Amino acid sequence: MPKQNIIAGLDIGSSKISVVVGNTLHGSTQKIGVIGVGHAPSEGLRAGVVVDINQTAEAIRKAIANAELMAGVKIDSVCVGISGEHIIGQTSHGVVSVANNEISHDDVDRAMIAAKAISIPADREILHVIQQNFVVDAQDRIREPIGMSGARLEAYAYIITGGTTAIQNLLNSIEKAGVPIVETLVAAPLAATQAVVSRDEREVGIALVDIGDGTTEIVVYKEDSIQHTAVVPVGGQHVTNDIAQYLKVTLPEAEELKLHRGCAWTELVDPDEVRSIPVTSESTPPRFIDRVELAQIIEYRMAEILEVIGYELGDIPLPGGLVLTGGTALMDGLQELAEAVLQLRVQVGYPRGLQGLSDRVNHPMYATGIGLALYGESLRRQEQEHDARHRDWGVGNFLQRIKEWFGY
Repeated sequence: MPKQNIIAGLDIGSSKISVVVGNTLHGSTQKIGVIGVGHAPSEGLRAGVVVDINQTAEAIRKAIANAELMAGVKIDSVCVGISGEHIIGQTSHGVVSVANNEISHDDVDRAMIAAKAISIPADREILHVIQQNFVVDAQDRIREPIGMSGARLEAYAYIITGGTTAIQNLLNSIEKAGVPIVETLVAAPLAATQAVVSRDEREVGIALVDIGDGTTEIVVYKEDSIQHTAVVPVGGQHVTNDIAQYLKVTLPEAEELKLHRGCAWTELVDPDEVRSIPVTSESTPPRFIDRVELAQIIEYRMAEILEVIGYELGDIPLPGGLVLTGGTALMDGLQELAEAVLQLRVQVGYPRGLQGLSDRVNHPMYATGIGLALYGESLRRQEQEHDARHRDWGVGNFLQRIKEWFGY
């Protein structure tokens, strides 16, 4: 199997590290064939940020080893998802003059470079410069200006930055885990979008919300471009903490209750249901917890998270509704509670168009890992097209000079 056709997405979360290995020989630019999956419990991370490089490196090493064993290939490079409160997005604007009154690839590149030339603090680095739209003279909201006539080209771009220290610690952990090459760093919700949201949905307007263990990440699309991103410092672990605190149980017991007996909307729990939830501990005698009481604890926290999400969405019209990803997305009642709080159509985001070992990754918690592989493959293809365009440009100029020499 050719090495260049193997691509791996490394999703580093606060509770779990996942690796998805894909084969791009299937001939589609929108699909990969999944040939391996590996995961390991996260160690050394808090709210998506590395706090212990050695522990994080060991967890990454385990996840990659599991993926290599299943895929039967050596992983030499990865596309890495990055998350945490330090990820910030903003819109920027750049203006250039058009050289020959017809906009070329070079003019677009210069306009995007101008949009990228913003002042950022010394402790931050640019992760993404994402094209939104263009203005040619007085005509705005242009998506593809190449070939159009005009004297002035303006570019609007969405720029995502991250904390330098957080980025470097993440890269150090990956290097210490024995992975020599990081192909790209991708903001996690952007990667998840690649796997679960279609272009038509991005066109009409849709939001993706990834509810992780320590944070909830949001990205909003309209007219097939990013309009807003946000990171909320609350996630599934806060629900677990609430259960442990109010019901006086250990964190492992609280997590078990949340995952297997929890419900995010009390209305869906039958009040006449007499079946209670047993809780056992080595140091205390068995006792019972009513499922309605458990649902009330979960709903209180999830409603709070959803209200913050609603604030971040603002008044942007979203006919496509909202997509939930992450392990928490499958919690009973969450989809219904989200629809009631946000007054939007809400769906759970399962990776689309999977081939290969699709049954192993057909889950919202693998949306980011799949998306990272898709994002990396798209980036490779764009680089190939860019190189080919510049090769053609070089050959064309050489031939033109020959014609000029010989008087053609």
